[in-house]
Amino acid sequence: MLFLDFPKVAPWGLPLALALLFAQSTAQAEALTIEPALGLDIPTEIGKYYQLQQSDDLESESWTDVGQPIEGTGAEVEKLFSFKEDDSVFYRVVELKNQWVQVWADEFDGDSIDLTKWGKEENNYGGGNNEAQHYSVLEKYAYVENGKLHIAVYRDPYTTVDGKTQPYSSARLRTLQRGDWKYGRFEVRAKVPGGEGIWPAIWMLPSEPAYGIWAASGEIDILESKGTLIDRTYGTIHYGGSWPDNTYTGTEYFLPEGNFADGFHTYAIEWYEDRIEWYVNGVKYQTLTKDQWFSAAAPDSDTAPFDQKFHLIINVAVNGGFFNGTNQDANNLPDTAFPQVLEVDYIRVSKWAE
Repeated sequence: MLFLDFPKVAPWGLPLALALLFAQSTAQAEALTIEPALGLDIPTEIGKYYQLQQSDDLESESWTDVGQPIEGTGAEVEKLFSFKEDDSVFYRVVELKNQWVQVWADEFDGDSIDLTKWGKEENNYGGGNNEAQHYSVLEKYAYVENGKLHIAVYRDPYTTVDGKTQPYSSARLRTLQRGDWKYGRFEVRAKVPGGEGIWPAIWMLPSEPAYGIWAASGEIDILESKGTLIDRTYGTIHYGGSWPDNTYTGTEYFLPEGNFADGFHTYAIEWYEDRIEWYVNGVKYQTLTKDQWFSAAAPDSDTAPFDQKFHLIINVAVNGGFFNGTNQDANNLPDTAFPQVLEVDYIRVSKWAE
């Protein structure tokens, strides 16, 4: 444990005695510096995670995190933070081990969608699945209110310049070019709609088609809900070759009591190199291992296509092939049943610190 003692009054005029601790295994002490701009240069290693902490008592067992965890890059990472103006404040940097470390999140606490995290799609092609919605970029269909993201389906027809009309309008958001990850824990707290033919989904696609077009490069479904079948949710992967030579594996989870539309529930996957696990409200209901998927484009790989970076997608579709055999059609809903709304309280992404 490295202990650095600073003057009673720091060179840039802060009235405090600063003690800085750095808990490390391989980082060099001389690389740790304090800059007048209140910046700390932290030596890091690739694949490791660190946390800046503060305390009023050097001997305390209780330290408060300052800011978000720091992901190691193999180089020094600059961490900017504000000092606490007390007589004595202690700071330390600890390496996080054997735990999930949150690396990205959207708590939807603002008054609008954070466009640094989410891009809005606009298309009218029905998802290639005979769906009946137009995905719009208008705020009416995707907005933040009361600390939650809302994706709303309205019976608003939309006609493109080439004359194609979709009878419903909705929204689809994605983190493509803003955030993507290979492996990790992806957790969502959401409340689904329950209207006939309404198809909310929170899922993942690869950011690059490394093994070919859909579904050769994979798809991971964290949450899918099938219209009025709100006593269950679906967790699925898609893989194999490009359509129509693709396949899928998954299962459904039945809620022991109530339904998924009567309140908020937590959905998660834990994606590792050799397996993917699905959870609802902390209960693991499915594990798929690497011997249960394959890549037609990379037959010698035992992890493809789920060995690339994937990004997040949130949308609500209407009708389409997902409802085959269920005798469900949103056209049977009265106008008063709209909007049908998916509410999302948060989405959090974590990486495992070894």
